[in-house]
Amino acid sequence: MRQALQRLRSGERWWAADIAIRGVGVLLLGACAASADWLYRTDHRPPTHASGLIEFAAALLIVLCWALGWAAIGEGQGLFRLVELPGRYAHFDPTDKGISL
Repeated sequence: MRQALQRLRSGERWWAADIAIRGVGVLLLGACAASADWLYRTDHRPPTHASGLIEFAAALLIVLCWALGWAAIGEGQGLFRLVELPGRYAHFDPTDKGISL
């Protein structure tokens, strides 16, 4: 597991991981569509009722699945690539437990 994360962070192209991450993105967008359809049908079914906690949770799930799904499809393996920070910002070491200035 640790070797796989290190390989993803290095930016080395790994087609199997890229396809898997983009596949997860497609599944998240499918969950978004299914949740949106369920929420629409629930809200428009007679007798009408005020939206409750379940509808709010479904709307939150829709937004999260939409955002994470598009990020996974658009970036793929690049989501885990380490980004170098300029020297004027805090130095972040992923193996360290804190941030040093």
